[in-house]
Amino acid sequence: MQSIAAVATVLCMPTSAAHNVMATKVVRFEDAKGRILYGQPSGQDKVLLLDGNDPFESLRLSDVEVDMAKLLAPVPRPQAIYATGRNYLDHIKARNATPPKTPSLFFKNIFAYNHPNHPVIIQAGQKLPDYEGELAVVIGKDCKDVSEENALECVLGYTICNDVSERCLQTENDETGCLGNGGQFSFSKGFDTHAPLGPALVPTEVLGDASGLLLQTRVNGELRQNASTSDMIFGVKQQVSFFSQGTTLPLGSVICTGTPLGEGVTWDPPTFLQDGDVVDISIAGIGTLSNPIVRQSSTVLV
Repeated sequence: MQSIAAVATVLCMPTSAAHNVMATKVVRFEDAKGRILYGQPSGQDKVLLLDGNDPFESLRLSDVEVDMAKLLAPVPRPQAIYATGRNYLDHIKARNATPPKTPSLFFKNIFAYNHPNHPVIIQAGQKLPDYEGELAVVIGKDCKDVSEENALECVLGYTICNDVSERCLQTENDETGCLGNGGQFSFSKGFDTHAPLGPALVPTEVLGDASGLLLQTRVNGELRQNASTSDMIFGVKQQVSFFSQGTTLPLGSVICTGTPLGEGVTWDPPTFLQDGDVVDISIAGIGTLSNPIVRQSSTVLV
């Protein structure tokens, strides 16, 4: 695998040689003119552009370096955001739940899509907002009925997802005043801004099946989640294969693969997100996804 420092030397190469170098980490960003571009970090706020500017077509690097003005989610807003529940055993035990026999799928509203460093807006009336640090899979082409053996052929690469969740809407209505929602997950996890993605996309050629990666979540610098992606009950291949059965996973869609033990609801006492908190989720080889929390004050949900 070529280092970013080594890739930076491409600037001194002939164009034909530069075009043979493949990106090992891709960011999506705006430049000073507001253009949305893709490339590989090459220095402080410097990016070496992709040749063709479309990672779904090619990860080849050009010899053009530009300044980055604003970091964006590494993929445009996807057609679908899939998510896997109950996929780490310690997380399941802490919730007194039963491990599923197959991957447990729910969906996040596509308007939950959000960027690194952008605020996560907690709607007024949401009482128990929580963080969930997760490995995210980016689908690189339309895939349907794919086998586990061939599943990685569908995966362009990996990034990080914060599966922000409103615990009040994951349960039945109860005496605490939570509205409840019949016990299903999609509504509780689909509020606008509740799926930040980033900071970068790392290709499958670099991370393989993304097992063995250290995942850590911090809130205001305090370590809350600390696990390995190898602790997932269902790995990337199993999830991609299972979710594609009879269903087309569209190019650019994202799968958030589940969260380990340590979400706020499992702490004693439970500790939920407050106005001004900063959530940092790090995965080895990918980077750190950071987002501030903004809690609105006026009552909306009644």
